[in-house]
Order: sequence, then structure tokens, then C-alpha cells
Amino acid sequence: MKEENVHENFLMQEQKPNKMRLWWLKTILMLGIVALSVVILFTLGKYVTGEETRQLTIKELLHTVNYPLIALLFGVILLYIFTESGKYSWMFKVYTGKFRFRTAVKTMFLGKYYDGITPLSTGGQPFQIFYLHKKDIPKGVASAIPIMKYIVSIIFLSLLAVVLLALTPRFVPKTTVNTTVLILSWISLVINISVPATLAVFSIFPKFGKCIVVKVVRLLARLRIVKHRVGVTKKFVREVTEYSTVFRQFARMLVKFIPLIFLCILESLLFVTIPFFIVIAVANVPPSFPLLMQIACLTIVSRYAALLIPTPGNAGALEAASSIVFATVAGIESVIGWTILTWRFFTYYVYILSGIGINIFEIIRSAVRTHRAMKK
Repeated sequence: MKEENVHENFLMQEQKPNKMRLWWLKTILMLGIVALSVVILFTLGKYVTGEETRQLTIKELLHTVNYPLIALLFGVILLYIFTESGKYSWMFKVYTGKFRFRTAVKTMFLGKYYDGITPLSTGGQPFQIFYLHKKDIPKGVASAIPIMKYIVSIIFLSLLAVVLLALTPRFVPKTTVNTTVLILSWISLVINISVPATLAVFSIFPKFGKCIVVKVVRLLARLRIVKHRVGVTKKFVREVTEYSTVFRQFARMLVKFIPLIFLCILESLLFVTIPFFIVIAVANVPPSFPLLMQIACLTIVSRYAALLIPTPGNAGALEAASSIVFATVAGIESVIGWTILTWRFFTYYVYILSGIGINIFEIIRSAVRTHRAMKK
């Protein structure tokens, strides 16, 4: 099937009245959350930096930013997008023999979009699997690629997070608020690390993993949290089996996935350094290694603290956490709202807006084609 028809087929299902209404409701709700997040940025930013600190207007900001560094920032953002897409492209090469970079870019963008509109970022992988199923990619490979990317990415991001959280007391000024947020970040990190750790245990001991799933679902059914015990058990056993299979594939094909490991490491480093480039460009703060480490630590602290609040894409939660912890960075008091807004735009809002734009375009194009077909 041609690539341009994949979205059309998916959106033809979405055009059913109930699904269309639900999509529009989700879209409006998501835009409302984004708007609320922006309000939080500037109101909370003013509160944590002090009433005497006024946030610059956009006209004043345009006279403050360092435009050569803005160009460098755009280069870093493009490298981040290329690295994210490159992970999928390399896995396509391993599994199908072709890089399929265009498909990799679409897979990445759509995964980011559906992650961003679902709590706990749970929607990206299912849609990516659906999207790849509709292409000339074998079913098992289409399922393995998003799962493989998730497993490898979370492992290396978690390892980097451990290092940066351990270094936070050294590079970040110690305050009561920062200490509290840091403790919450450690708790969140432990919870998130338990995911790949559990998958590893289940991959080594698959029978034990299935037994645990059955017992947990049975307990939830007795507590009346789960209604359809048999169906839920089958679903989770199937998911555990899929993740375990992919985990074992990664272990067996480790040499082939060395470029994937490199890309995951690079992507994790770019993720924690993007705010640094934003700070030196938007706030025009002189760059230094201590500043780089401080901002990298704050990026991880705010991210994991926000993960404890399961809003779609951590909208609102990450803005609030970032406004609090980034207030410790000297020299950005008057642009803290703009700094975090720029960061969130390039790492979150842009994917939401792109996803909404793609879906609206495909809906309109599909409606036009249907109308023309009816005329014929």
C-alpha cells in the first residue's frame, strides 16, 4: 500500500461520527491543556522569582536573544529530530534491509503526537504498531520496532538520570524546595526503572513472568478493580510475551544494534542539553561547563518529578516543576517563562500541533476525495 494512503485508511475509520466527535473533543481538551500550561509558566515563573522580577515582553525579548546562538539551537533541535528518527531507520535496516528514513520520520512524529495526548505517554507505541502494520512491513517486525526503541531508550535515559540526579546536589543550589523535588524525582526514577527491570526478569524467566501477571490480575479482580479477569489476563500475558521476545532479540542481536545504542545515548544527551542551548540563546547567559551541568541536572529533576502527575504529555506538571527548579539558574529570572516555553515548544508543543495539523489535513483530503468519488 502506498505510504500516502496509510493515514487516509486510518482516518476513514476516524470519520465515523462518534469517533470524529471524540477526536475533536480530545483535540480541544489538549489545546486547552497547552494554553493552561503557558499560563502556569508565566504566573508561576513570576511567583518563584519574586514579584519585583518582571517577565520581559515579547518585544523586549527580541532585543535580548542571541541570534547566532538561536541558529545553533535550531541545529541542535534538528540533530535531536534526526537522531530520534535515525533509531527507527536503523531498526528498519536491521529487520527489513532498508533504511526507510521517510517512514522513520513519520513513525517518530506520530509516536510523539499520540504519546503527547495520552496519560503516561501510552498511546504512541500502539499507534506506531498500527501504522507500520498498514505498510509492507511484517506484523512481527511492526510490533518489535516500537517496543525495541522504547526498551533501549528508557534503559539509557534511566542510566543517565541516575548519574545526573546523583550530581544534582553538587551543581544545583540547595534549598528546601529543590531538596523536596529531588526526592520526588528519585522516587519517580525508581518507579520508571522498575519497568525495564521487570521486562528483563520476565525475559529471563518467562514462565515466572506470566505467573506474576495472572496472580496480580486475580488480586485486582478480587478487589473489584478489574472486571473481566480472563480478558485482561490474556491481554497482559500477550504484552509480556511480546516485550520478552523483543528483549531476547536485542540480547541475541546486540552487535547489530550497536548503532541503535549509540543513537539512544546521543538522544539522551541531547535531551538534557537542549535546555542549556535555550538558556544561553534566549536569556543570553554566558555558557560554561558548570551551567551546562546545572541545567542538565535540573532537566532530569523536573522531568521525573513531573512524571508523578499523569497528565497527557506531562502538560502543566512539567511546566510547573521546571518553573520552580529553573529559578535557581542565575540570569534568567526575567525570561524564565520564555525559556521554558521555548523548551516545551520544541520538545512537546511542536509534536502536538504537527499531529493535529496532519490529522486535519488528512480528514479534509479524504472528505474531498470521497466527494469527488460520489460525483463520478
